[in-house]
Amino acid sequence: MTLEQIYARIWDDLAAAVREEDQPFKVMQAATIGLDGFPNVRTVLLRGVSEQKNVLTFHTDLRSPKIAELSREPRIALVGVDPVQSRQIRVFGETRIVRDGQAQLDAWHASPDHDLIAYRTRLAPGTPMSHADDALGTAHDAHGVPGPDEGHKHFCVVEVRPARLDWLDLSADRPLRARYVRQGDGWIHSWIAP
Repeated sequence: MTLEQIYARIWDDLAAAVREEDQPFKVMQAATIGLDGFPNVRTVLLRGVSEQKNVLTFHTDLRSPKIAELSREPRIALVGVDPVQSRQIRVFGETRIVRDGQAQLDAWHASPDHDLIAYRTRLAPGTPMSHADDALGTAHDAHGVPGPDEGHKHFCVVEVRPARLDWLDLSADRPLRARYVRQGDGWIHSWIAP
């Protein structure tokens, strides 16, 4: 594969992860700098990809520690792995937190209801609890079911603007690794040692 083909493959793989549920790069690990100065890593689900706009998105709870961390230091690293194909994609970039507005509302309404349950909890993510069901919210409709917009105030979209992409392929006899660095509206690409 050429560097240009790998670049196209990166974006194709990321876009496929948004369109289809069982794609390997749907689930990514997101690393931030914790408020205590230590690295903090957690799993996020890739929700949007646009090569043209140079943006990836995921959703999260405004009450989560990652929002406080990204508000202080907007740089983030994402990594996804395809264990079957022995490939890895790493993304390094800066974030923007979309707390309200049409893009946030559209993302909320486009999300399946089962994905929104976490935003309807009364406790912030990571809050210690005595019992497993202590986080469940108390705001319900007349039938005891959370309303359709319950939790919307906790929901946000995190936009990641990649500044660097790293691709590693260990599937062949000869491992390949490529790096892409954003410069203006384009990318500088090079081979690097695996």
